[in-house]
Amino acid sequence: MNPDNKERTTRREFVKEITAAAFAGTLSGIPGIAAPIAEDPESKEKLVAPCGLYCGACPMYLATQEKDEHKIKTILQQFGARDAKITLADLQCDGCIGGGRVAAFCRKCAMRACAESKPNVTRCADCPDFPCSHITGFNNDGMLHHAEVLENCRQLRQVGIKEWANREQDRWSCPQCRAAISWYDKACSRCGAKRSERLFPLKQA
Repeated sequence: MNPDNKERTTRREFVKEITAAAFAGTLSGIPGIAAPIAEDPESKEKLVAPCGLYCGACPMYLATQEKDEHKIKTILQQFGARDAKITLADLQCDGCIGGGRVAAFCRKCAMRACAESKPNVTRCADCPDFPCSHITGFNNDGMLHHAEVLENCRQLRQVGIKEWANREQDRWSCPQCRAAISWYDKACSRCGAKRSERLFPLKQA
């Protein structure tokens, strides 16, 4: 088996499990899951991943920013039975390009590595080769939040990183109390308000 294919498959299986857990409510029931997003413009821009995903809506990022080890350990328990090598540190993240911790399953991301290897390219939206097979395959792998990346990158090119980061922070905030919402939350864990209609609709499993 091609090692790169194995890495992508493992990462995809992990993301499917964590998003399925969030959809089932196992993450949303943990106190404090809604984390505030930093208001510093540069910090917000660093939440825009190379692929065009908004890290500010990632359950692992939100859990990490709450600095709640109990929450992270709860996530760890869900995957420890399948992979005993996963550690607490593997699930803590400060965003793909935040300059801090990166979740284990995103450290070897092909799009992140590609952007780092090219001059004047931070994200796929900056790349003259966009769209390439890396991001097209990622967009079409069946994950609901991945299916936004091609359009996200196109919007990034049109409006610029500052405007897009502001829009995403607003889009992934509770319409009632403004707490952060993760990709697969059906409702705000702080106030219970229904997920905004501006977010992609959740399909029933």
